[in-house]
Amino acid sequence: MVVLANASTVKKPRLPALDSIRFFLIAYIGVGHFIACATKNSLALAALGQVNVVVGAFFVLSGYVAAYTTTALGSYEAEMSRLRPSPQYVVSRVMGFYPLYFLVNCVFAPMFFYADSFYNGPVAAAAHGLMTFTLTQAWFPMHAELWNAPSWFLSALTFALAAMPFALPSIAQMKREHLNRTFKVLLIVSLLAKLAYSYDLNAWGFMEGVMSAKTHPNWLYFNSVRFSPFNALVDVLMGAVAARTVMVDDAEGECALKQNKIMACSATPLVAMVGFLAARALGFVAVNDALSRTIFTVMFSMFAVNIHRETVRDGGAGSLVSRAFAWKPLVYLGTISFPIYILHGPIGQVFYKRVVATKLFGKVFTQYPQFFPVYVLIVLVAAAITHEVFIKNHKVQKMSKAVKKKAVAALS
Repeated sequence: MVVLANASTVKKPRLPALDSIRFFLIAYIGVGHFIACATKNSLALAALGQVNVVVGAFFVLSGYVAAYTTTALGSYEAEMSRLRPSPQYVVSRVMGFYPLYFLVNCVFAPMFFYADSFYNGPVAAAAHGLMTFTLTQAWFPMHAELWNAPSWFLSALTFALAAMPFALPSIAQMKREHLNRTFKVLLIVSLLAKLAYSYDLNAWGFMEGVMSAKTHPNWLYFNSVRFSPFNALVDVLMGAVAARTVMVDDAEGECALKQNKIMACSATPLVAMVGFLAARALGFVAVNDALSRTIFTVMFSMFAVNIHRETVRDGGAGSLVSRAFAWKPLVYLGTISFPIYILHGPIGQVFYKRVVATKLFGKVFTQYPQFFPVYVLIVLVAAAITHEVFIKNHKVQKMSKAVKKKAVAALS
């Protein structure tokens, strides 16, 4: 890889494997959110119910992509034209997902409001709707999963995105040695909040994802850790730092990178991640969701780094794992992963939320475990249609640009 005089002009190779990885993450989380509606098998629930753990990888991946797209390859600088003015960067990133988020919330608003009003009354439901549309729900630990529950992630991510224009220029200036130190500092910061929670509640071995809130000593404390936008920012920054450790490989003055072949192989962290989730499900490892999230983010960061290096090495030939993740059908599934993420919650409520399903069908589909694959198929088809009809629609893109322009002007 040749480093040009102006490193920001170096064309960055595409990393298709990262797209398909996004699909596998959301597929696991989407299934995990509703697996209890399809089976009562304790092992299956434990194996697929660790969504609080895997979600950390999504934040890491977001930071990884942010750093890859806005910092220079082969040099220690940020592409400031992409990061400044900062309101333009933040609004552009938010508008990358908000139009579909807004549409789905509007389409399913009658269902959301009806269910919310049934349990909490119309005034509270209206307030919850305001939190949802303004992406502020993650700041309310006991109400973060309002309306479209999985979208708390976007609320927390929005806060992290607001910090990136100010963090990335400094991260971009770091050499690999400093990046490695920074990653360790972020790891310590991530662990401190989780260790405090674990120690204060003696919750070291909990599997919160499969336990009832009524049996937890303090569900509010757990929620304040898992939904925290500040903890999300730490995960995002870990991803950004991880990306830069690869991007400076060919920077002038960097020492040749010496790697153990086993540790440099993408299969190693992949097996470690799957093995870790399996070990928790089988009861071999008793570590709570909060601490496990940090452990998983470290392994995922290593996985993303190895996939990245394998993709750009030897003309992009990569390893068997990286080539498999770059398979075009999987990459396409990755491109529709955001619609899957946005739609799987509301569609799941239609069939599995008692107050909604009873009203619509007179029954809840939990009594039909065999329906679960049909639900999954409905989500996939709906996501593909949404991607082709809405996200790729030129009129929608034009309207989005107009809204973005006005929002940037208002914030500048």
